[in-house]
Amino acid sequence: MTEKAASTRKPETVGSLALPRPLRTIAVDVVLPWLAVQLLLRFAHFSIVPTLATAALFPAASIVRSWTKQRHIDFIGLAVFVTILGGIAVAFLFHDPRFAVLKGAPGFALFGIACLISLTRKRPLMLYVARQFNAAGDTAKAAAWTARLENPRFRQAMRLLTLVWGVALLIEAPLGIAAALLLPPTTAMVIEPMLGVGTISALLAWTFAFARQRQTAAAIETAAAPPALRA
Repeated sequence: MTEKAASTRKPETVGSLALPRPLRTIAVDVVLPWLAVQLLLRFAHFSIVPTLATAALFPAASIVRSWTKQRHIDFIGLAVFVTILGGIAVAFLFHDPRFAVLKGAPGFALFGIACLISLTRKRPLMLYVARQFNAAGDTAKAAAWTARLENPRFRQAMRLLTLVWGVALLIEAPLGIAAALLLPPTTAMVIEPMLGVGTISALLAWTFAFARQRQTAAAIETAAAPPALRA
């Protein structure tokens, strides 16, 4: 009975990306930094560097907490932290206020390049992001998630996710740069973040739709399999 239950559950997890349970990770790594930037820039009238430095404290704290308590890398927090550092570097290098708008574009470009480079390796970058959502710091679940790479269909799903995210972010980055450089600063302050938020929202929506489609297909395949193969 146990073996049968395990065998029937296995296809359902191939290439699946369950809805994110660690909402605290999203809140600390993504939502709080974004809110900090909006509040400090628009209402407290901070300059760009102190604003981004303050926003970086949230993912930095999440990275340290994840490593010290679980010996686990918070890849989502790391990606956000690198993105913010890119914005700080741009703000230091260029004093033109138009460049100060480029908060997310450098980080998006770096993450997109990292995604595409990781396709040359056995473990593409989005595997770690997906594992962060699904394992939620649980060592056993993380190991089980990584072990699924032995399944060709799961490996193909992770590579496709990584490819789509990498290409989409590399498209968004020059659009954000163009918005910052070509539009008036007051307009760019609105358009550039909207491009980033819109791109990430679209990618997340596609990712979860893709996951649901694969889960449904796996369930149908399992139901249609001969009883001998399900035993």
